[in-house]
Amino acid sequence: MSLNDKTAVIYGAAGAIGGEVARTFAREGARVYLAGRTLATLDTLAKEINAAGGQARTAEVDALDHQAVVEHADAVAGEAGGIDVSFNAIGFDHSEFGIPLVELTYEAFAVPLVAYTRTHFITATAAARHMTARGSGVILTLSSTAARLTAYPSGGFGTACAAVERLSLQLAAELGPQGVRVVCLRPAGMPETARRGSHSRELWSRTAVRMGMTPEQMLDAPAPDSVPLRRAPRLAEVAEAAAFLASDLAGAMTSTVVNLSCGEVAD
Repeated sequence: MSLNDKTAVIYGAAGAIGGEVARTFAREGARVYLAGRTLATLDTLAKEINAAGGQARTAEVDALDHQAVVEHADAVAGEAGGIDVSFNAIGFDHSEFGIPLVELTYEAFAVPLVAYTRTHFITATAAARHMTARGSGVILTLSSTAARLTAYPSGGFGTACAAVERLSLQLAAELGPQGVRVVCLRPAGMPETARRGSHSRELWSRTAVRMGMTPEQMLDAPAPDSVPLRRAPRLAEVAEAAAFLASDLAGAMTSTVVNLSCGEVAD
């Protein structure tokens, strides 16, 4: 198992991406610490993982709260002897998505920009302090193809994703000499997340209405011919990529953004 005896903290583990990554990490042998704001959902996931032979613990943590994140990271490191992997998969419904910039106030535009950079900065630096002390660790961040696409209104979300990618590269440069790797995952939009009850369903639904479609029509629509694989990435594929990147098999990978878009954007 590629993550045997590793300790992984997953923020936003109650969500579709975070939950799938947690299952995959546990299956690969990691002890997973599930953090998020919905404790009931986290506990259900932990029971599933533990019943399958994995090791999972939960904690109610607001990943936008600096003190709460630091205290949680300290607690995990104290209990487990350190933190090997930190993955931030939080997401939230930002209602400006799909609205042209000229129709937005700056305050609405800045909501995702402030929130996503804040949470990634807080969780990454909290984990990094423990990782650098041991001389090893992996920090995984999460972006999306909105960082590169300009074909549709994404409000401040695309700018936020680009900022998270830039933050990840800077962290990698600063933490690399202490043995810590930083990699950002950039998946394309996944209808599968909406079908699993993610906050993204609201985003997809509002966009569909503006395009004169039902949410189901939009979720079921085939990928455009400009996407080489003619489909969206699958949750399982994103989770498997995260597990690989967190493992020693990817030991030479840092300071990079991993393209998981099925070719929607080209690097």
